[in-house]
Amino acid sequence: MPGLCPRPLALSLLAVGGCAVAAPSPAPPASDPGPASDPGPASPAVAAGPSRDAAALRLALLRARDAQIEEEAARAHLDARLLLDRVMPLPYLGVDADPDGDGMRVKKVYPLTAADSAGLREGDILLSLGGDPTTDPKSLGVAIRSRSVGEAFEMRVRRGAETLALSGRLGRRGEEDEDEAEQFPFLAEGGPPVPAPATLDFDGDPEGAVPAGIESVLGGHGRPGDWRVRRDSGGSFLRQGDDDPTGIRFPMALVRGFESKDAVVKTRFRYAGGKADRAAGVVVRFRDPWTYLVARVNAIEADLRIFRVQHGLRTTIPGGKVAAPCDDDRWHALEVRVEGPRITATLDCKVTVSTYDTTIQGGRVGVWTKSDSVTDFDDLRAEPLPAPAEDGGK
Repeated sequence: MPGLCPRPLALSLLAVGGCAVAAPSPAPPASDPGPASDPGPASPAVAAGPSRDAAALRLALLRARDAQIEEEAARAHLDARLLLDRVMPLPYLGVDADPDGDGMRVKKVYPLTAADSAGLREGDILLSLGGDPTTDPKSLGVAIRSRSVGEAFEMRVRRGAETLALSGRLGRRGEEDEDEAEQFPFLAEGGPPVPAPATLDFDGDPEGAVPAGIESVLGGHGRPGDWRVRRDSGGSFLRQGDDDPTGIRFPMALVRGFESKDAVVKTRFRYAGGKADRAAGVVVRFRDPWTYLVARVNAIEADLRIFRVQHGLRTTIPGGKVAAPCDDDRWHALEVRVEGPRITATLDCKVTVSTYDTTIQGGRVGVWTKSDSVTDFDDLRAEPLPAPAEDGGK
């Protein structure tokens, strides 16, 4: 197969994850009839049937490779964090605190930290740090992390009826395995701005053209999708018209200029062709062709499913499957809503499935097909949803 390792599988025994996995040996050439004597009873591996052995071997090999990918990614991420700790250390005060009137009430002072050295106590109301008011988690976090490790500071603190001035120097945050964006959500300024709602009805695009409002992306392999505007008596629509039957082939059309963690995406679709597959889907939280969520309807499998795609591996999210027969040439409506960890997909306003995912936190949106599916889409609409309020880190 092009793009894959061309060497034939010559080994009859492979070690996978420290365990020996038996694979059927290749049959001898026709010119070599093999030993004339009775070969005796078949080995258990061969007796189980070549197809079963091949499936078990593939599963073991893929699991071993997935584990290797996860380990390599985790080690690379850890190495990057340790390097950043050395060259870009974070200043650290060492408190947990909650809003209380005009300041932050200290719940905990961590030992051997700047707060501990300065004499801050549990129950104190922290009013300001370095002249910056500290009235909520965000303002306290900004007051700390807008300064440098080793920088001197003065805190105004209310302790009972007294207002005190405590001074010290900010320390260095120790090794930390928590997600940075989760710890400091108010500092995640690099995220995309909230996009304007997007509507693509393709009426203004010339027939046969690739619409300016979409970007064609291919997941898997095979030929890229052929996304063009078509027209019939009902008006203009977008068609993915390339019927390449490659199995692991996912043509996608992403909406340009729209990226959001929480959103509702709606479209109409109809099946226009496909023998191996007849599928239509909505992509959300697209990070790259190997990382995204998709809710898809499949006429051949007669179901609506929500998949997570990670490292290119497509997995049905638990609870994300419902029967949805729709093998016809009518227009259907598909809506996908992502809010926090919850993902809900609805077909024709009557078939709904919901599940949860916290793995992929945001990205682009669009429409999706599979293999040789020739599918029409129209009235593609994407609208951002407000993100829930989050607490700040300190």
